[in-house]
Amino acid sequence: MDKLQKTALAYQLVMQVQYYFEIAKKNTKREFVLTFEREDFFHMAGLHKLKDVTTLQIEKSRGIIYDRILDGNITLDQVENSFFYQDIEKRLLYLGKIQELLDSNQIVFQYLENKNKASHIKADYLMEEGRETDVIYIFLNERSKAEKGQIPRMCCRSFFPMNQLDYSRNQPSYTLLKKVKIDTVTGNRTVQYDRSKILEQARAAGSEAERRSVLQQLNEKKAQLAIREVLDQRKELRKDKQEPEK
Repeated sequence: MDKLQKTALAYQLVMQVQYYFEIAKKNTKREFVLTFEREDFFHMAGLHKLKDVTTLQIEKSRGIIYDRILDGNITLDQVENSFFYQDIEKRLLYLGKIQELLDSNQIVFQYLENKNKASHIKADYLMEEGRETDVIYIFLNERSKAEKGQIPRMCCRSFFPMNQLDYSRNQPSYTLLKKVKIDTVTGNRTVQYDRSKILEQARAAGSEAERRSVLQQLNEKKAQLAIREVLDQRKELRKDKQEPEK
């Protein structure tokens, strides 16, 4: 089993889960559910960039392309021969860890396209996660317009590690209120973050030291600090400029 097939297998597992988010900004609460489908893999893996791989260009169904990768009929050898493979190599690495990245993510931004005029990405939300010496960006779009009273269902519009462009710069951030991971096979629901419970525990603390300890679980500041640390490391490790993602 090659690296591409392993990535598809990891994605098969994430298709079995959903993530429920509650976020807020300026006293306005929003909620959405992030889901994954076979067709999403193509763009998340960056396969749209491999314009010189005939196998990927002939087949119009992105779901079928995913199935063929999963079955081993489209291989890493085929995509590695692409002139553009280096543009997606790291993306594949992190896509294999997508569930781990989503489990730990605590930072959500509203995404305003006019703040990043160098890019053509269209998205409703941007999630940001620091990992080793990389900042990972996960762009979310609504799958289809939700009816009134329905919770919007989001897909991953784009996914890649940072090059030189900071996509979160000047983007308004949300406060994460709650995040729940839902296993659609077993029905199990795991609360990964609940701001209200943390604040309740802090109010019930018996001492100032205990209160401060509890409040350290409010991860948004810690997560943002981790991002800044990664960016500082990158300044030392990377001096070259690259083209922004599309």
